Amino acid sequence: MEQLQKDEVPQLLDVGTLKNYQVKSERTVKDLLKELKLSDKYFAILVDGKRVGLDDVIKEGSSVIILPKIAGG
Repeated sequence: MEQLQKDEVPQLLDVGTLKNYQVKSERTVKDLLKELKLSDKYFAILVDGKRVGLDDVIKEGSSVIILPKIAGG
């Protein structure tokens, strides 16, 4: 997992709404997104402050933040 840089956090928080979840049982990021009916195409996932991939396992009690991906043009 890649550590989110401190200077990236304010930028991520300013671009859109975020959702924070507490995971009650171990699962993969992919499973969590499926359960919430969300697509990884549109959302970035942070677990305990670190950016994660779809196959990363989220441990029980971890804090999960779901951020909308923003595209510019």
